[in-house]
Amino acid sequence: MPLIDLTVQPADDREIEAFKAWAKYPVPNDYIAFLRECNGGYLTGEDPCFYNSNDDTEACVTTFMHVSEEIDKCINKIFEKRFASYSVPFNTKDMRNNYFAPDHYIKIADGAQHEHIVMDLKTGHIFSFDDEIEEELETTEAFLEHCLFLADSFDSFFSQLVDEGPE
Repeated sequence: MPLIDLTVQPADDREIEAFKAWAKYPVPNDYIAFLRECNGGYLTGEDPCFYNSNDDTEACVTTFMHVSEEIDKCINKIFEKRFASYSVPFNTKDMRNNYFAPDHYIKIADGAQHEHIVMDLKTGHIFSFDDEIEEELETTEAFLEHCLFLADSFDSFFSQLVDEGPE
């Protein structure tokens, strides 16, 4: 598993409760545990990616989003300038407004180039979505058709992230 260079202090109980209220759907416990430990950050390593069972690259992951609202939680001064734009709510709103993501999908991480890592709060499943597509999406159904299933839970997804590809 790759290491994470933290950008924000771990989420506290107040932030977790505010995030859960914002989400409007139950947030999986494994993702809550991650927020309590990491709450966003850059992945380190040569090429942090998610690989499927055939050792094929499915998604490169660069940055996990945070759920904090207070800039004083920021521990990386370079990151401070773009603090709000790396939050789960900010990025989720963008996904919903520009690509018609359903309201039970949240963006949890950035991938390489045009890739987004999203979680379905109804199932806990993790998907990738590449916004570099030829046609303009106009419906939620079209968005869902362009999502690639990665894992059935956050823990499963996170445990399959590696710094370098299989040999």
